[in-house]
Formats: sequence, C-alpha cells, structure tokens
Amino acid sequence: MASIKDRLSRAYEHFAAVLDGFGRMALWALLSIVVLLVIAVLFNPAKFGSYLWIVSKLSLAAVMGYGFDRAASPDARPSQLEGIERAMAQTRRATLMAATIIAAGLMP
Repeated sequence: MASIKDRLSRAYEHFAAVLDGFGRMALWALLSIVVLLVIAVLFNPAKFGSYLWIVSKLSLAAVMGYGFDRAASPDARPSQLEGIERAMAQTRRATLMAATIIAAGLMP
C-alpha cells in the first residue's frame, strides 16, 4: 500500500506532465480560473460577471503585450539570446506587457 506522500507525488507528476503539453502559461491560467471561481462563489457571487470581465480584459492585454513584443522584435526573442542582450530582451518584453496591462486596467 503506497503512502499518501507517494500517491500525492505521483498525482503531482501526472498533473505536471499533462500541463507540460499545454505550454508554460497553462498552470497560471488554471490557477487564475480557480482563484476567480473561489472569489466569485465564496465572497461575492453577484459580481461574478464583473470579475470575469476584469480577468478576461487583463489576460487579453497580457497576450497583446506579448504579441506586440513579438511583432516589434521578431529576431530578438529572449530565449535565443545570451548575456546582456537576453536581459534587455526580457526587460523589453516585461515592460511592453506591463504597459498594455496597465492601459487595459485603466479602461472602463
């Protein structure tokens, strides 16, 4: 009989293997959906639509910021660079994503 620790470890490994096929952001998207549901159901179910609107708007802004970076600098992906160039490309991408998220957050 396997211990609880062994079963949880195997379950986590299986879960991680399944998520690995979806990409890097799948875990964060899943976590965001779970948190959204917990907030909406437990704390304020009447505002579920508002929460959903805000989360979808900010998520779309993050994707757009990433897309803007890929379009503006197609040959300067952080994963393909080394040293200071990689650090600058990561900073550029984070700045563009943050700017689009902030802009979307300020929109009504």
